[in-house]
Amino acid sequence: MTTTSRKPPARRAAKPALTFADIRAKIQRPRHIVELVMNAEAASEIDALEQLLERAQRHDEANGTATAPDVAKRLQEQEAQAEESRVRFTLEAITHRAYQALRAEHPPTKEQIEKAAARGGSEEPAFDADAFAPALVEAQLIEPKPADPEEFAAFWADLSDGQLAQLWGAAIQIQFQTGELGPPSQAAADVLRSFGLATD
Repeated sequence: MTTTSRKPPARRAAKPALTFADIRAKIQRPRHIVELVMNAEAASEIDALEQLLERAQRHDEANGTATAPDVAKRLQEQEAQAEESRVRFTLEAITHRAYQALRAEHPPTKEQIEKAAARGGSEEPAFDADAFAPALVEAQLIEPKPADPEEFAAFWADLSDGQLAQLWGAAIQIQFQTGELGPPSQAAADVLRSFGLATD
């Protein structure tokens, strides 16, 4: 009986130990792009015109008329206006120390604490949301940059509640984003394998 000796698997070279300077160089805080349609009136008009266009098409089919083209033109005009007003805001999480300092600068008001207590809340609010929300968004805003705090304050004052919610929601989300990774993409591996470009 002959036995074949198996070659031991090759050992991978050990990675050199990382220094804290190496680790700090890898830090990239989370970023997020928020797209806002600034012409909210045009955006809401689009919904109404889409419904009107459906009714006009049914009316034209039933009556042999041609009302739908006029509605379609108005719809395209509103879509163009809304798209032209779209702005991309790039937010980047600030450091935890900067976040804590900013939060400390905007403590909850006495009225907010009393309202929370009246609702039966066991904890008082962590900050004054009315003042902290714009402060955090402004601190995270990478692009476009306002000329000065007054310009940002005027911008914030002109936004609707929905627009404010989009920016504030994104700001608080990326501030606490962990950056944890899931398993490697199977779809990417399959595509590369199908082109003979697999790396494994």
